[in-house]
Amino acid sequence: MTPLRRQYFLSYAVIGSVMPLMTVFLREQGGFDFWQIGLAMSLMSVPMLCSPALITLLADRNSDSRRILAVAYSCSALVLSALYFSDSIVLTLTLFVFHGLSFVAMLPLQDGYYFSLSEEARKRGEVIPTYPLVRVWGTVGFILPSLILYYPLSKGAPANSILPCAVGFCLLSLANSFTLSKIQKPAGVSGKLPTLAALKAIFQPKARWLSVGLFFGFMAASTYYAFIGNYLDEVVGIPKKHIGLMINLGVVLEIGFTLMMPWMQRVMHLKGIMVIGLFAMLMRMILLAAFPSPWIALVVQLCHGMEVLALFIGPVMFLDRLATDGFRNSIQGVFTMAIGGVARVVGAMVAGLVVSRFGLEGGFVYGAALATMAFLVITFLFARIPPRSEIEVSPEGAS
Repeated sequence: MTPLRRQYFLSYAVIGSVMPLMTVFLREQGGFDFWQIGLAMSLMSVPMLCSPALITLLADRNSDSRRILAVAYSCSALVLSALYFSDSIVLTLTLFVFHGLSFVAMLPLQDGYYFSLSEEARKRGEVIPTYPLVRVWGTVGFILPSLILYYPLSKGAPANSILPCAVGFCLLSLANSFTLSKIQKPAGVSGKLPTLAALKAIFQPKARWLSVGLFFGFMAASTYYAFIGNYLDEVVGIPKKHIGLMINLGVVLEIGFTLMMPWMQRVMHLKGIMVIGLFAMLMRMILLAAFPSPWIALVVQLCHGMEVLALFIGPVMFLDRLATDGFRNSIQGVFTMAIGGVARVVGAMVAGLVVSRFGLEGGFVYGAALATMAFLVITFLFARIPPRSEIEVSPEGAS
């Protein structure tokens, strides 16, 4: 598991290099207005409409996941390098599409790789660390770039300094992918197209309302992540060198929440975790919109950990409960495409329009409305999907 922990650490370090200051970079050096920022975030998500499903399909069709990851990280490093030298809005937007094409499939592919590895171990009677205890290394990796970039940014380095940092972590991720062990496809797996089986699984009655609720949740999240950097910079007045550190305060706390997740599952099940997390996201949006101050911006980072469990860890675990060996990778990619991808493309574009019309605070009001929809759907319409062990022991209990 050590190579996989490293892979999560390094891949999320790429995101941690780019995410906190990307929209500040676009506004400061690219000359983007809020609508163009929303468009850029939307374009970066367009490849989610095909890339994750295609790449995880290749993984389920016996292509080596490790080599797919290596190609994706190589392409991402090239695109981010080109973005560093771009001085054209059109070229920058185009590069965002290619960055999304190479990078958005990496995370569901890594998740599918973990669950395939876990299933192999389970069939051998072995016990391996649970998903949250492996995924938490991604959280740690996300934090590191803000610490690395703090010194150059405090000395006046431009916001595009985030790009060489991201390229460096892409190359380290590329190198580490060669240390991962190969997953053997189980014998006797159906030759049917795994993408179609995965698509049916995420819209079956047990998962239908999970998908609908998370669609609204991802739309709300796309609003937050697209504009929180600009909000902290322009509304709250946080110095650029501190923006990444403030955002990462919530990520540091996320480590504790992730480590506590196995205990929380025993107490409240995955659904309970998701309900609380979505309520935390709703409260964060409301507080940011109503009380734009440095202290509130700091305090709402307390909500971040539960929100991540609700949107990015709990759903992945629910999806694996629906998967078979024939589409264990594909279900992660198809969900990322059909739910996460569509929500992010539409959400970022609409968020850009809302913010350009009603300002950054108005954008968070819009985000709060979406978070409310997600909370209500998951709380009142989605029924718990039981773990595979319960399904195998009592098949009638899975309905």
